[in-house]
Amino acid sequence: MTDVKPFLLGKMTWQEAKALLKKTDIAIIPVGSTEQHGPALPLDTDAFQAEKFAHAVAEKLWPKVKTIVTPLMPYGVSPHHMPFSGTITLRHETLIDLIVDIGTSLAKHGVKKIVVMNSHGGNTASLSIALRKLHEAGIWCVQVAWWEITADLIKENFNPPYFHADDMETSIAWALGQRVLVDKRVDEPGREPIPGFIRATMFAKPPNFFPAFDMTDFTDSGTIGYSTRADPERGNRVVSAAIERIAAFIEKVASLKLK
Repeated sequence: MTDVKPFLLGKMTWQEAKALLKKTDIAIIPVGSTEQHGPALPLDTDAFQAEKFAHAVAEKLWPKVKTIVTPLMPYGVSPHHMPFSGTITLRHETLIDLIVDIGTSLAKHGVKKIVVMNSHGGNTASLSIALRKLHEAGIWCVQVAWWEITADLIKENFNPPYFHADDMETSIAWALGQRVLVDKRVDEPGREPIPGFIRATMFAKPPNFFPAFDMTDFTDSGTIGYSTRADPERGNRVVSAAIERIAAFIEKVASLKLK
């Protein structure tokens, strides 16, 4: 019989969920996407990462802080990837409503603090609105993105541009156990639609402007960066730090006294 992790809400009976919710008021909601990640990474890469990080953080916390982890939300806001086959996108309104409904349901069962484990940058705006709505309903909530809380290590260990299916993301997915088609990795630094002003990178030096875009404005392969330079050892440095930092944060969240 498979060893079931004690924090997985989807694997609990309702009686087990009721018992655990007497011991914790924190829930983690992993949210990813199903979208192209170039020729070397699968469509579920963001979803895979979100779930892996959520489970690893909950497991690390478990001896001291009990949490529940909801089933993965595998779809996100990805219209800019739709030119590439297999991508599935949600409307902004759909993701907002889903997160509000999930959060409201959890709150009715005793959850007071929600951590959204986001693994897709295209979700950020919609999640911010959803969390604002939950906040107004009296629920404490926050979204966490692994690339934001490990920006220092990303810059130390990887090569710009830091954007999509590059050496950074490929290394991290690889370290987490994702399928990587090693011989399909490509190097495509990305086009600059207006050179010197519009560049696809997370850490661009000013001036940099970012209009609404499709990924095909920047790339033909779906990769923006140097995925041939990826390796799981460097990826694991970021993965380990992300788990440590997120767990430390949630431990502080657990001690918050809410009004």
